[in-house]
Amino acid sequence: MSFKGRIRRLDDKLERVKAVRGRTREWPVDPVEFCVQYLGFTPTVYQEKLLRDPAQFIVARWCRQSGKTHCVAVLLLWSCLRNRGFNVLVLAPAVRQSKIIIRKITGFLPRLPKYVALRPLKTKIEFYNGSRIQAFPNSPETIRGEPGVNLLFADEFSYIKNDKELYEAAVFSLATTNGRFLATSTPGSRESMFYAMCTDDVNYGDVSRHHVSYLDALEPKGPLKLEILEKLRRQFSSDPWRWRREMEAEFADDQDSWLSMALITRCVDPKLEYIREGAILTGSGPVDT
Repeated sequence: MSFKGRIRRLDDKLERVKAVRGRTREWPVDPVEFCVQYLGFTPTVYQEKLLRDPAQFIVARWCRQSGKTHCVAVLLLWSCLRNRGFNVLVLAPAVRQSKIIIRKITGFLPRLPKYVALRPLKTKIEFYNGSRIQAFPNSPETIRGEPGVNLLFADEFSYIKNDKELYEAAVFSLATTNGRFLATSTPGSRESMFYAMCTDDVNYGDVSRHHVSYLDALEPKGPLKLEILEKLRRQFSSDPWRWRREMEAEFADDQDSWLSMALITRCVDPKLEYIREGAILTGSGPVDT
């Protein structure tokens, strides 16, 4: 073994010793205090509200670039450090999107003692106290077998295909832990689970709802810059419904369109074989892409 290899091995052993000693460490009870004390930033008012929300089921309907990924990453990290053996599942429309929250959390780790998480991976972070965060693909079959989930996080929940099937497969994994469910998204289809959770008081009346529009996230209250937003709004003047969805975080279908977003989404068949333009012109059959 090389000299560098031996040094790395000794360093790992030292961090494992620190991890054992650190198991009795008490992290801040308040996640906002955790942000200020360890991560070096002060959450916005609307981020504080989400971080401190004790509800078991939460939906956050926030506009684009309002800091929801940053906020959720803090919440997941803080939850894992505060609780031993805490199991977090991250779901998104695609694995690539699930990895974003893992990457964001990994970016916080250099501010914490190294022993907290020695070997973070792209789809999983295991912590010194037995807690872990895992990014899963959008597959009910994969989720169904995961035991003992303490927190289930669905990112861009409004755009997850077969969202009801996925939700039903995943949410029962919370039953043995009395766990929590958190979904964030910009608005999409009115036939989605996210829409129902945001609007249906009969079946989802116990869901805590957070709504943040661009007006709530403008500087100095948030990260958004008024100057560029005014320009973007003019650019989208021919498509005001897009602006309402993306920046006002409202469920809005284009009234000039013949087909609704929900109908178009239902017509997409993921099993179809796509034909390249060249194959169409030459008259050949389907080809792999």
